[in-house]
Amino acid sequence: MSTAALRWGFLLVALLVLLALMGWRVQRLRQVEARLVKEKRALLAEKASLEAERARRTSPEALIRWAQEHGFVPLPEGAWR
Repeated sequence: MSTAALRWGFLLVALLVLLALMGWRVQRLRQVEARLVKEKRALLAEKASLEAERARRTSPEALIRWAQEHGFVPLPEGAWR
């Protein structure tokens, strides 16, 4: 076998190894991306749940109920006493 054929053979093998390494790296990145997307979905669901809870707790009716339970009085009553 000639030297040129061996050089091309080594080059081909090196390129195939490089291609395999690149493929492995891409697969790892896709796994990480899939995990991050799953975490993002979970966080968005938790955020929606927390926003609904915040809206429920800070509604005018809830605030009035809390104020009455803790001894606060409406402003017109308190201002004229």
